[in-house]
Amino acid sequence: MCCPKFQMFFLGVILISYSANATGLRVSSDFPGGSARVLNIDPSNNFIRITPAGDPKHGWPNWWFFRLDGADVNKPVLLEVVANQGPVQTDTPGQFRKLPANWSLPDRAAVSMDGTNWEHTAKGRRQGDKIVYQINTSASTLWLAWGPPFTLKDADQIIRETCHRSPDATRFVLARTLGGRSVPAVRITEPGATNSPRYGVWIQARQHAWESGSSWVAAGLLEWLASDDPDAQSLRRKADITVIPIMDVDSVETGQGGKDQIPHDQNRDWGTTTYFPEVGAAKDHLAALMKADRLDIFLDLHDPGPSERVVDFYIPPLPLLFPQRIANEDDFLAIVQEQVTGPIPFTGTIKPLPRTYDPEKNKSSDTWPPTRSAHHAISLTMEIPWNVPGSTPSGYRETGAQLGRSISLYLQPNIRPVSEITTNMPPRFWPATIFSQ
Repeated sequence: MCCPKFQMFFLGVILISYSANATGLRVSSDFPGGSARVLNIDPSNNFIRITPAGDPKHGWPNWWFFRLDGADVNKPVLLEVVANQGPVQTDTPGQFRKLPANWSLPDRAAVSMDGTNWEHTAKGRRQGDKIVYQINTSASTLWLAWGPPFTLKDADQIIRETCHRSPDATRFVLARTLGGRSVPAVRITEPGATNSPRYGVWIQARQHAWESGSSWVAAGLLEWLASDDPDAQSLRRKADITVIPIMDVDSVETGQGGKDQIPHDQNRDWGTTTYFPEVGAAKDHLAALMKADRLDIFLDLHDPGPSERVVDFYIPPLPLLFPQRIANEDDFLAIVQEQVTGPIPFTGTIKPLPRTYDPEKNKSSDTWPPTRSAHHAISLTMEIPWNVPGSTPSGYRETGAQLGRSISLYLQPNIRPVSEITTNMPPRFWPATIFSQ
């Protein structure tokens, strides 16, 4: 069991290489994002058994990613993954539980023949705390992962491409991590495009390292935002947009899960004091925007539980839902429902609404901005499923583009009224009963 007083950050990658013999199957994970502990290799059957190699001190050990060399192309590769169910910290620091097997065993694994382009395997055969994937391959080397990996290299690349395609895009470093790594970010500002006050949009992804889908959605958003789509052009003219594709860079690069790490989850680091430099830097930037009344949308992108099949949202606790914010969030979610229709749709689901708010206990990213921003600003956590057929790079990218179009359509003058909205009509996404109690 982990020591709750653990303070040092693991700086290395998970270096594991296993070979049955000099010319047989070889498994390697000594690269950014790699994580695998080999349990068995049977070259005669093209069979490999692994388990995630993450350290519970650094979050849920459910992420796995490795390269396989020496595969026999005349027979399918059989990959068996055994769930890592070691004790992990809960949302309450110092309390631990056993990690359920489902988090380590996606219905479909991600496979690549070049380490860059990813697709799904066929659906695996689940047996208790393990699953077997069968992969037909014409290449002796292939990469296999829990989901399509998205590392610091990918974040740098999508930001470079965005800056190349849009002269109004500027790369900047949000912060340097505890491990000494840069957290790349991009800001898109088209100066002088409008005489009206420009809107402010902040979108961040991957506070939990294993949630790679959220980074792919951010990438799809950036690709769309730098495109010639009329709605993208409109958004660039009227808003300043900041996007951070990866927040927890250290955990991503070292192949860790990140969620519920010690001393605490990065998404629970938004209190009075901050442990992670990247969270502190985000708070500083956001505080400046809010002081100037320049924040209209804060979106935190995540991946949900294994049983989720559609996009859903978390909203701030009820005490932070002022009438104007309620009206604006309702309008935004209605537009998202119209636009985000597939391959990973939003069908109108929001997560249970907290009725109370205690700043000493609730230190998550979805409550910090709405306690400091103007009442018209919306703050939401968007959860994008990872265990569905659409959870591929192309599916995630399309979701990101649809999200971008939703933001463009939402940002209209009526979201910043002179006087606060008052209405007796309940919003469409919330049960009317919560407003009568």
